Amino acid sequence: MDTTALVYKILCAHNGYFELEEMRANFSTPEDDLESVLGNQDMFTSDVFEGNKRIFAKTKMRLCRDKECNGCSNLHLCIFYLYGTCRFNEGQRCRFCHELTSEYNIRVLREHHLEKLDKRELCMLLLQNDNTLLPPVCFTYNKGSGEYGYCPDKEKCRRLHVCQRYITGTCAAEVDCDRSHDFYEPHPLNTLQQRGVPNELVASMLYTYRNNQAIHQAKMNFCRNQKSHSTSQNFGDTYSFQGFSLFWTISYIVE
Repeated sequence: MDTTALVYKILCAHNGYFELEEMRANFSTPEDDLESVLGNQDMFTSDVFEGNKRIFAKTKMRLCRDKECNGCSNLHLCIFYLYGTCRFNEGQRCRFCHELTSEYNIRVLREHHLEKLDKRELCMLLLQNDNTLLPPVCFTYNKGSGEYGYCPDKEKCRRLHVCQRYITGTCAAEVDCDRSHDFYEPHPLNTLQQRGVPNELVASMLYTYRNNQAIHQAKMNFCRNQKSHSTSQNFGDTYSFQGFSLFWTISYIVE
């Protein structure tokens, strides 16, 4: 197994992330090889939480939504088949593929170094990277008090009624918080089930949402740093150009 595929396997079998030091202690690959693989920002990202650096599994691979697709870099697979919740049985035909090991899908998985992941690990990876697969956290539910906060849709809301700060790990109220800290409560559980998420994956939803937000925040930080660097570079170029113009203006006057 190549190093990249092995790192993916380890991370996705461990709820999609691993603390770096713990990962190093349980990894037999040479340090230089591991650092080289983790440096690929299209596949992995990191943050620091409570003083510990964490590594998250990323991927650009998605589930193709085009029924007539003639070839792309995404999986041709039914998401509900992957979940194990597709309502079509053997006697009925689903319009999406139910064969993870098809020649096409195996090729796509290999291109992304994901061919060693089992169905649950692949679910974990896709869920924490593709924002379209899970309901977003309800912003208005997290405002105000009472059963639904300020959410105007209340029990009909299709967004997730779970404490946002609980997901990010910053809820100081803990047991005294009046927002839900349980994905198995009726409203969040029903919201997830409407998206086809099976009960066995609900237990890992806290990790999935935390990882998703950490990956998103790392991307925002990277873009912000790139923009800041670009602005500084442009300012330096402008300043140099102005200085160059001033030099020639003075030289012309002196002459």
